[in-house]
Amino acid sequence: MREVGWVEPVAPEPGAEPQAPSSALPPGRARQVLRLKRYLMGASTSLLAVAALFICHWLGLLPLGIAVGGSALIGFFVVLFYGLFRSGLNLRFRDPSLTAEMIFAAVLTLAYLMYHAAPARGALSMFYLVALLFGVLRLGTARLLALALVAFVAHAVVLALSGALSGPAAADSWMQLATLAIVLPWFAMMGGYVNKLRHRLSDSNRRLKEAVDRAEEIAMRDVLTGAYNRRHLLDVLRREISRAQRLSSPLAVCLFDIDHFKRINDNWGHATGDLVLRHFATLAGTGLRAVDVFGRFGGEEFLLILPDTEARGAAAVAERIRASVEQGGFPGVPEGHQVTVTIGVAGRVGGEGGDALTARADLVLYRGKDAGRNRVVVA
Repeated sequence: MREVGWVEPVAPEPGAEPQAPSSALPPGRARQVLRLKRYLMGASTSLLAVAALFICHWLGLLPLGIAVGGSALIGFFVVLFYGLFRSGLNLRFRDPSLTAEMIFAAVLTLAYLMYHAAPARGALSMFYLVALLFGVLRLGTARLLALALVAFVAHAVVLALSGALSGPAAADSWMQLATLAIVLPWFAMMGGYVNKLRHRLSDSNRRLKEAVDRAEEIAMRDVLTGAYNRRHLLDVLRREISRAQRLSSPLAVCLFDIDHFKRINDNWGHATGDLVLRHFATLAGTGLRAVDVFGRFGGEEFLLILPDTEARGAAAVAERIRASVEQGGFPGVPEGHQVTVTIGVAGRVGGEGGDALTARADLVLYRGKDAGRNRVVVA
């Protein structure tokens, strides 16, 4: 054992485990990838429309030239929107997912096919609903109703230009319009309702996740000081012991005990003692690395876990904290009275477990208290 009254500050021990580069994409890039995946999923549905065109041709309801031309028009829009997503030009739109724009393009394509496919209009009109379906998860009721109106007007114009609203087949055409006038707005309103439910569910899930995260955070924290509690410290220590064993990396702990804490409570009251504990936790937790874990071990004892750190480096950290406590004023403590801390430091040796490691730190801590307190002692 060796006692340290003052330790020359040293840099944290080299050899810390390098952080593996995150495989996650930046948030903006990740969202763009998700948009492209969603688009490709929607674009694959276009194959159904192409299949329907050639089925209509096979049944004699559609000329081959129109089936081929319609398929080419569908392919054109598929490539166009794919290019917008791949180039990032979609980000210049108010809605980067381009949902409304894609539905509009689908409606125009259907209108072109309807004009040339008089016998197949009734069957192909169902694709208006398929087009609107892709807006359910992205668009609200107002925008879905607007697109439903575009689809209805486009179909009405097609019927009018083709002369289908007069003559022997006028009744069927008017029936198509009447059906679309009922079904399209209803579908848009139901789609908007589903979209609203999805947002409510998403908000509920988000609030639930936040509540769970808060509960987990509370469960890990000491109520008085806000530092990590003993249970969490022991969990972290077990993980770090396992990691140090696996990687053959150093690990050290510092065990803190506020000197004469009972005297503080007796002289100035438990409220002052609580203030001292909170202020000490703030002082000791300042300037630590992101990988270091500090918390209240019990009573006036605190534990600091220092991964990838040898005993000498841990002693430097402990001495810095000891000095800041000695030199700093504490709320509630009268001027002229000093709060100090004794610190036991132990670096892991051999296959030592967490209990043995903290026991050695505790042993040298009490040697420091017997030797006069306000010092760092290293095992």
